Amino acid sequence: MSEPSLIERAVELLREGELVILPTDTVYGVACDARNDDAVEAIYRAKQRDPSSPLQLLFGRDAALVSRYAKVTPAAHDLIETLGPGAWTVIVPAADGFTSRALAGGRTVGIRAVPVDIVLDIVDALGAPLAASSANVAEAPSPTTCDEAKRQLGAFCAMAIDGGPTSHGLDSTVIDLSLAEPTIVREGAIDRATVARILGISQIPVLRSVRQ
Repeated sequence: MSEPSLIERAVELLREGELVILPTDTVYGVACDARNDDAVEAIYRAKQRDPSSPLQLLFGRDAALVSRYAKVTPAAHDLIETLGPGAWTVIVPAADGFTSRALAGGRTVGIRAVPVDIVLDIVDALGAPLAASSANVAEAPSPTTCDEAKRQLGAFCAMAIDGGPTSHGLDSTVIDLSLAEPTIVREGAIDRATVARILGISQIPVLRSVRQ
């Protein structure tokens, strides 16, 4: 199947409420249309994930789309502009009026744009963000190949797109900017020193690290 055909098929399935395995720069993810709460619930069931744990939202190339779902603070804007699409997830307040099962009852949203053209193309064609998480069963290793992702979650997904091995092999770094003090919830592919430098602070608290 050609890449345009893959994109069209993925968008069709997402609009039908199906789950799709996608390649990112960090690990393989499982995604659905963030507007479809039944599909979001299916991600939680497939992963055996705690339903009180929010999912991230993947955005495409249209920066205006982000403002419909999230309040991008000045600090978040600095991080996103400096890093570009990449191995980060930035937590900010959710936009007024936006509700989704992916928020797990909270009022913050983790936003991300991955530097993988086919994922950006899918989001742009869908016209909405994807609710997403790593394509693994809870507590199992995050998959860095499509085959690994399919072994763990393939039975729950209508489609898997193979983009080859991921370039980082580590989960994204999750930076919470919704708090009074910026905090790294998970230090992954982007190190704490880089985040602190961009934010103009000497150091930043780190709750958990998956770096070797």
